[in-house]
Amino acid sequence: MKLDTTVLASGNLASPRRIIAGLLAQLTMLQVDTAAARAIFTNAGLPARALAEPDFPVSLQQELEVLAALVAQLPAGTSPIRALFAALPDMGIENLGVVGMAMRHAATALDVLKVPLAYPELTMGHCRLVVRRREEAAVFVFSMDRPTLRDGDDALTERLMQYCVVLDLTNTLRNLEDVVGGGQPPLGVTLPYPRPPDWERLGGALNFPVEFGAAEASIAYPAAFDGTPPPQANPILFKMYTTIADKLSLMLAEEVTLQERVLRWLWAYTPPPGRAEVAELLAMSERNLTRQLAAEGTSFSSLLARVQAERAGNLLRSPALSVAEIGYRLGYTEPAAFTRAFTRWTGQSPLRWRRAHLEGTPPGDRQ
Repeated sequence: MKLDTTVLASGNLASPRRIIAGLLAQLTMLQVDTAAARAIFTNAGLPARALAEPDFPVSLQQELEVLAALVAQLPAGTSPIRALFAALPDMGIENLGVVGMAMRHAATALDVLKVPLAYPELTMGHCRLVVRRREEAAVFVFSMDRPTLRDGDDALTERLMQYCVVLDLTNTLRNLEDVVGGGQPPLGVTLPYPRPPDWERLGGALNFPVEFGAAEASIAYPAAFDGTPPPQANPILFKMYTTIADKLSLMLAEEVTLQERVLRWLWAYTPPPGRAEVAELLAMSERNLTRQLAAEGTSFSSLLARVQAERAGNLLRSPALSVAEIGYRLGYTEPAAFTRAFTRWTGQSPLRWRRAHLEGTPPGDRQ
């Protein structure tokens, strides 16, 4: 007999536009200290100050580079899968901020599913999500495109994908339980990965079965995702939180100066976007961008130089990276072009700047 299969919702949580709050939550969950976090961020092309700015924009690629570094630093014998299922008690709808509150107060269970898909840049996921009704269950299926890591081998890429898929799955599981579950566990979870050697360390912490080596990553949930209102449905609160989410999805643009908005987008991509791309991200013409920056006493080229100089300095602090590699990361195809640009920014060549830093006296600190 053919099963009754209906798609209830589908979308991509892996938005290229996102804020850094999700990464900061991962740092806390994995107990990464500030010094290690700073090194990971700067190696990914992010400023250290982003550690203190939860609304700082990052690209999906930068987030994946940071997560790969975090996964690589997991203690020996700890699998990403076991680590995330062990962290389930620390997850929950509150971690999604206004998106989570909008989900909690959505009018129907079906609307609950649509909220995170409407705001992927705030949900900060990594997978495509398809929700299907199969007989009496709603099945949430997660899949992820294979990423390309700058310095990662196949083994690290596989561990990163496991981490990202299971992270999205476990977060979804907790969110559903908080909003519509009423304390009822899922029917089961399937994962397309081998059973990790440390899985038994979870003991009896889970109240649902997990099947390994399956065809897909999924959650089967016994709730009826239809027109049934969740326990805390409230149209006024739902409207309030979605209105806030609309504003946050614009990166709180109305609360910062234009040059700060430009700087944030320049930091969000490596190499940074050009003038036309930034203007498009800010929903304005290049001419208007140039005029408004001039009114603030600056220019696109000076802001770009500021970001590139700071980013280059962060990377030059790592002896493992050659000057040519640093120039390539910053968008220069020829090392000589990067050297000329860096000398123009700082008054010193990259090698001289690096030697001074490694000697313990950064160039900017000399009297």
